[in-house]
Amino acid sequence: MIHSDWHIHSEHSYDAQNTLELIATNGMAQGLRLQGITDHANFNDEKFLGDLKASVAGVKEAQKKYPFLVLGVELTPIEKPEFDYIIANGGSREGYEAPQQAEPFGIELAATKEELVAMGVRYAIGASHWRVDVPKAQRTPFDFDAAMKEWYRQQLWLANDERVTILGHPWYIGNAAWYEDFSVIPRSMNMDIAAALKENGKYVECNSHFFRTPKATDKFRHQYAEFLRELFEMGIPVTYGSDSHSGYIDARADVEKILAAAGFKDGDISELAEKDLW
Repeated sequence: MIHSDWHIHSEHSYDAQNTLELIATNGMAQGLRLQGITDHANFNDEKFLGDLKASVAGVKEAQKKYPFLVLGVELTPIEKPEFDYIIANGGSREGYEAPQQAEPFGIELAATKEELVAMGVRYAIGASHWRVDVPKAQRTPFDFDAAMKEWYRQQLWLANDERVTILGHPWYIGNAAWYEDFSVIPRSMNMDIAAALKENGKYVECNSHFFRTPKATDKFRHQYAEFLRELFEMGIPVTYGSDSHSGYIDARADVEKILAAAGFKDGDISELAEKDLW
């Protein structure tokens, strides 16, 4: 059912250990047709943009031996005041203090599409990882409703941004806040995101995390697969992402079993079309 992997991290990501050689050779052993390397560019500072440049150089070199590797990037929302501060501060985040304001902060991504294309990047995953709506949100007590609204805001924004090819791991949250029952996410939120994805010709990701993490219940896993199936039936193409950071094992069997129960069959999981690559 799954023949390509569009979300893989190499050692050029700050939090990953996979070498490109390991990714490519394990991918060949798994029979994968294409593998997308999507190292993190979380901020527009020298550190993350330097990591991205190293990823670009590494993938371009590896492609000489393994032409089935595709160069991508994973972008995550940044609060706009921090993005602006980094530019004004010569590419450094050091000393940043978020301003106090009543409205949620605006959102940015680490690089423009033109900058990414100039580097040779072919596509981008856009994915929410943390709140960027209020000062020091990551260090404030967890607020379930506020977090849900913020994830909805970010994902809707990503679904409308020209840089995003694939909406990555929709509704991923590090503390597994809603991993017991996916129905706590209002259907209206999902339908708004789906409408934006369809209108803008985006893909949505089936990320192996949701089907393999011990933090999720079986109920959640099947509900999540049904959510992806509904988007698929709306005409939104679904890609697969292992989101591997180390080891690069074959996680497809666990995922395919649950996808099949939701009605997916061979041919339903997409590869990025050439027209959608930059």
